[in-house]
Amino acid sequence: MADYTENQEKIIENIADTLKKLDDNVADLGGLKMDPKSHSVKEWVEEHKALHEIKHIMSEIGKYGKFDEKQAQEDEKKFEEYVESLQDNH
Repeated sequence: MADYTENQEKIIENIADTLKKLDDNVADLGGLKMDPKSHSVKEWVEEHKALHEIKHIMSEIGKYGKFDEKQAQEDEKKFEEYVESLQDNH
């Protein structure tokens, strides 16, 4: 039972770390000078990354069966390219 409890605590800690990282990244975006559209897209990308990480964590313990690591990485690359294109236009 102790192993199960330790595993649960580690999973919760990983999710909490992911959410803290999201909060920090969004807060950092708040301090940057950029137009509102670019800011909201970047915030959305950070939220998407956090959800990706949480899905990955849940998939590892068998609680989320629809996680596709390869597709998630491709999506993240597309998002980053889009954000860069927004920066290039300003």
